[in-house]
Amino acid sequence: MSSNFPLFLLPDNVILSVFRSMEAVDLMLLSMISMRTKEIVCSLNLHPDKISLDTRASCELEIRFSPFIIRVAFKKFEKKDAEREIVVIERPEKVGFYVSRIVNYGLFKGLENVNYQWENGTFEVRDYIDHFIKILHHHRIDELSVMGDDAYPPEEIQQLVNGLDIRELSFSDEGNVRISDDGMINYLNAIKPTRSFYLDRSPLFVWNHSKMSQFFVQNLDCIVIANSPLLTLDDLLLMNISEIQINRTRMIGKDFNRFLKHWIAGSNPRLKYLTVGDDSTTDDREEFERELLNGIDHRKIPDEEERTCIKRMGTYEECREKMTGGSYIRRKDGTEAIVHAEYHWFHLILQELMSI
Repeated sequence: MSSNFPLFLLPDNVILSVFRSMEAVDLMLLSMISMRTKEIVCSLNLHPDKISLDTRASCELEIRFSPFIIRVAFKKFEKKDAEREIVVIERPEKVGFYVSRIVNYGLFKGLENVNYQWENGTFEVRDYIDHFIKILHHHRIDELSVMGDDAYPPEEIQQLVNGLDIRELSFSDEGNVRISDDGMINYLNAIKPTRSFYLDRSPLFVWNHSKMSQFFVQNLDCIVIANSPLLTLDDLLLMNISEIQINRTRMIGKDFNRFLKHWIAGSNPRLKYLTVGDDSTTDDREEFERELLNGIDHRKIPDEEERTCIKRMGTYEECREKMTGGSYIRRKDGTEAIVHAEYHWFHLILQELMSI
């Protein structure tokens, strides 16, 4: 930027004072103008809450910066109904910068929206990603969302995020096309999340145990599978993961009883929190608990005793879950956990996550 820009005709300390008085959105926009504005914004140590990347037809970078939600959309085609077959992530023709401010109106919260758009020059999509993670001192993508009808093949997405720390890889069936068996495996081979893995549902294909086992043994913090009727006890025992949530399986009380016996003997050493939806035929909680704990030393917790489980489940904020009753069990190394059963749900929670 030339010195003709009025702001830069002022003394340096005044320029810095002006920048410091601005909101994060204005600073992010200013950082795009020149190397000097970029350096000044960088020096202000901005830190967002979360940065996500969505790889649908219009690649979008979402930046959560309380009270703002900012979407940076990279558009290649002006017409929504334009016929196209995208095989590579091309340089965008336009960039949309959409800002939503969360506003507290007292009884409810609402959104105030402001939109910006500019013609793109020589910047590639990755250039924009690198720019924003640099000025915001956030050298990772917290969540990469993949859908069945994504415009880009996994190899292109892998190249786009190459070298970045992808914390969570999220598969969703919100699109028009379900993710196929081979498609999901290709994504998992191309993109390795470092923290967590979320699968909206186990697609209609037959669960491929030999292919999925290589992902279960990764040292992830969290895995969430919304619907997995073909998951087996062997799959569960393979998971070298701290927090596991599987919303629906065909496992029953006897399967969980066998799992607990394996856990007591030393399996799943990283496990801290497990919740699994079961296919039990009984709605009687006491009967279900007897089946779960058959042949296992345990100590009953009074039903009126309420405890709070503090977990993360792949997020960056603590999640609190209240529960009553259950039973204490202990593994061979002395680690204590609570087994808790409720309507079609089985929980195993380490005592270290619990508070009274």
